[in-house]
Amino acid sequence: MVLGFLARRKVDPEAELRKVLGDYQLPAFRKTVLRVLEEIRRPDAGAPAIAELISLDPGMSTGLLKMVNSAAFSSARPIETVAQAVVMLGNSGVESLVLSIGVGAALPNAPAPGFDSRQFWSAAARRAATGRALAEIIEPSSKALSFSASLLEDMAVPLLAHSRGERYGQILKAWHHGDGELYSLEASEYGWTHSDVASWLCASWGLPERLSEAIAGHHSLDSELQCPIAVQLAACLGDEQGQGSEELIALAKERCGLEEDRTVEILREAAERAAELGALFG
Repeated sequence: MVLGFLARRKVDPEAELRKVLGDYQLPAFRKTVLRVLEEIRRPDAGAPAIAELISLDPGMSTGLLKMVNSAAFSSARPIETVAQAVVMLGNSGVESLVLSIGVGAALPNAPAPGFDSRQFWSAAARRAATGRALAEIIEPSSKALSFSASLLEDMAVPLLAHSRGERYGQILKAWHHGDGELYSLEASEYGWTHSDVASWLCASWGLPERLSEAIAGHHSLDSELQCPIAVQLAACLGDEQGQGSEELIALAKERCGLEEDRTVEILREAAERAAELGALFG
């Protein structure tokens, strides 16, 4: 499936991925993930059928329950069964978490030049918790999308680190050292960015177009891309805790009218909630 906005730009995601990844074998989703996503997208999809499919995969069931019971979701009471989780989250929320679990399981976690899995997922979890918390205030209807897009916006980085070797590792090291934004360093060296590669991955994996657009637009103000503002704000955060906070605070006030004290509190709470979430992936 070629996503709509990629088709408008006359981009063949499969061809672009071959150029970037070469002979590197693109990881595949577990079949259960795809079956759950197919069920969720059915017009008459019901919670019992969705819960039953998830329950067939012990790893997914465990991951889902751990995530909904983590501090990032602040459930009012413990969620003990998959069926309870599905009802609490709703279809869009379940889709968000199943996608997150599926992508997380598919991405390589082994060390590579410039890439540390624990650091990567810690930062991703912090952005996800922040994006979700900001969306709850700014645009509640985008809460699930803001969580998954903020968590997965850099999902191409592990693949690039493992497929392109030392040269891409040097770019990651320069970024970690503060020598420039990652997307600027990538564009200067290669002519593409990890956001581009992530959107092509979404197309190759058949992921929802709204997720692909949100990921592609997390560093862009391009009006063609439908990216929740909460995702763009959370994208300001860097790999180190506190990095990018000042930029986020200023943009939140400028674009959403959020007062500094309120945003600082959101960032503090999100950082606390993210530690447990990051451990589930890294």
